[in-house]
Amino acid sequence: MSISEPSQTDSPSPFISDAERPKLATSIRDLQKHYVLKSEVVRALRGVSFDVPEGDYVAIMGPSGSGKSTLLNLLGCLDKPTSGSLLLGNDDIALMTDNELAEIRSRRIGFVFQSYNLIQQLTVVENIQVPLYYQGAMGSKQHRRSVELAQRVGLGDRLDHRPSQLSGGQQQRVAIARSLVNDPYFVLADEPTGNLDSVTTEEILTIFDELNDEGRTIILVTHEDDVAERAKRVVRLKDGKLHRDDVNSPAVRQAARETQRETVAQLVKEANL
Repeated sequence: MSISEPSQTDSPSPFISDAERPKLATSIRDLQKHYVLKSEVVRALRGVSFDVPEGDYVAIMGPSGSGKSTLLNLLGCLDKPTSGSLLLGNDDIALMTDNELAEIRSRRIGFVFQSYNLIQQLTVVENIQVPLYYQGAMGSKQHRRSVELAQRVGLGDRLDHRPSQLSGGQQQRVAIARSLVNDPYFVLADEPTGNLDSVTTEEILTIFDELNDEGRTIILVTHEDDVAERAKRVVRLKDGKLHRDDVNSPAVRQAARETQRETVAQLVKEANL
């Protein structure tokens, strides 16, 4: 199949005009994924459905065995579903070849990992440029964009540093900048604060807040409730099914920010005593 440009994928509504309807970063319908282990079929996902409009900020949660990791792999186009659909624009990843999935990963999805996944031999700017390298787009314009993104995440004075010369939080900032360099449909963040202390976690979540305020779509997988409360929605999985899809009110989100900032302020105060 050919990869088409994004378009409206939601079904018509008698109450919302096409002009008013938000475009979708991704649309999931009756998503199922089965694995065969020896003679047993493991049903990791059992008919999950939900939409992520452009500009949304979704936290995905669930206990071990809930299907969270499987859903993450499908959202990242690292695997294909057994049945159902996962749309990016008009394109269903279930119908794609491996080469087309690789193209989608490099052009439409920005990845942020718990372990950063930076290349140790490369500088900050070079690490940010990695997705562009795989697209064959490495001109002066792309270099300027990578420098601008480094500055955007507060690393303008670290452009020539290598990962071993950076703190964990600084490395995650590089990863966030790298995730934005291809102007993706959404940023897919897998436990992005899992290896970070409270102070650095607050710094990284503040960047996500700012990016979302600017219109960036973020899908974040986490097991931490205080991290999930910063998102606009919390999608919870259980036993391979969608268990809950809750909206965080602005008040809940603001309270989560304030609580984390107070915790950070107290930690800094104690460190300076």
